[in-house]
Amino acid sequence: MQSENFLSSVNRAFSEVRAWKTATLILGVVSVLLAWQLVRTVANQPVVLVPFNMATDNERMSVATNGEIRGTNAEYLANIALSDIALITDFTPDNVLTTYKRFLNRLTDPVFASQENKLLAQAADYKQRGVTQSFFPVGVKTTPDGKLMEVTGTLVQSIAGKETTRSTLTYAISYQVYKGFLHVSDLRQKS
Repeated sequence: MQSENFLSSVNRAFSEVRAWKTATLILGVVSVLLAWQLVRTVANQPVVLVPFNMATDNERMSVATNGEIRGTNAEYLANIALSDIALITDFTPDNVLTTYKRFLNRLTDPVFASQENKLLAQAADYKQRGVTQSFFPVGVKTTPDGKLMEVTGTLVQSIAGKETTRSTLTYAISYQVYKGFLHVSDLRQKS
């Protein structure tokens, strides 16, 4: 009887150890899966950028975060368009490469691939020639679907502090939702 009790208690102890090992393994696998899901969720979290002047003025505006342009406030889209156009129209020889690179970051991948070399060469030329440029927007028109904005204004270009060009231009900028963000899909000067 004594040996039977001893053997059954040893058997029970080994069963408990196996049960704890199995429970620990299952808990570890569940923890790893939850951590992986958390990292994946954070990486895919949409972010909405609000221009600085709107944030400081405490203006309220609705912005669609569902990956669509439709439903996004027209004033928000106009401010985004003004910010994007300023990246390639407002520069000095010291910051022209930086602003053009920032503009390249706002492009969709196909447009980036087709325009990168051209825009960087243009920026290097402006830097080498000492060109300073400013764009003074007068008005912004947004299409009802919000995919195209037309910005009209005066472009002033100078070299070594001497004004060389002053012209009234209209830029047409269109957007596409890419990876949850608005990216520039096209920017043209209208004649």
